[in-house]
Amino acid sequence: MTKEESRKYFLQKRLLLSEDDVKEASLRIFDQWKRSGLSQFNSFHIFLPIKEKKEVDTTAFIEHLWKHDKKVYCSKVENDHLLHYELTPQTQLRNNSWGIPEPVDQKAVNLEEVDCVFVPLLAYDLSGNRVGYGKGYYDRFLSGLPDTKKIGLSFFNPVNKIEDILTCDIPLNYILTPDYFSIFPLTGFPTSYFTSSGFPNEEK
Repeated sequence: MTKEESRKYFLQKRLLLSEDDVKEASLRIFDQWKRSGLSQFNSFHIFLPIKEKKEVDTTAFIEHLWKHDKKVYCSKVENDHLLHYELTPQTQLRNNSWGIPEPVDQKAVNLEEVDCVFVPLLAYDLSGNRVGYGKGYYDRFLSGLPDTKKIGLSFFNPVNKIEDILTCDIPLNYILTPDYFSIFPLTGFPTSYFTSSGFPNEEK
């Protein structure tokens, strides 16, 4: 399947979730992360969710990281790239025109290395290829962080294979869902799990 096919399918699927669904599933993803061993690192870049698009709520992650004195960073969009900011309890946030919370009145930092990046996504496949909204912001950001652990957060299971992957698309190393944590490539999904189009078979 193509990126656009998977993007449309999972965006529609996510928008059907209630606020309670999002809250509960996000906390289950957080619990998977705590059990994964990936919380031991010292610095994390995290996305701030677009509530209207029912993205994974990362509040519990952020509060946990602050509590354990970890360095936390977030970003804001500037033209065709991301500017990075340290995220602290004192950081003031304001929604941009897309509904993304962004830091205000704060100096950007040069984020040349960070241990882990939590990556937003709409879909992913068995190999760790990721589909976002199609703007390429995270791929450009992650291309400069070859040693960073790239962790996708998703409410849903993978598709079989995304066909139109480009060399500039940066794959994930790990995935966290409400039901499991795994490194890529994923091996727990037999061919029979997927429909002929490559989507998860909801009846399996």
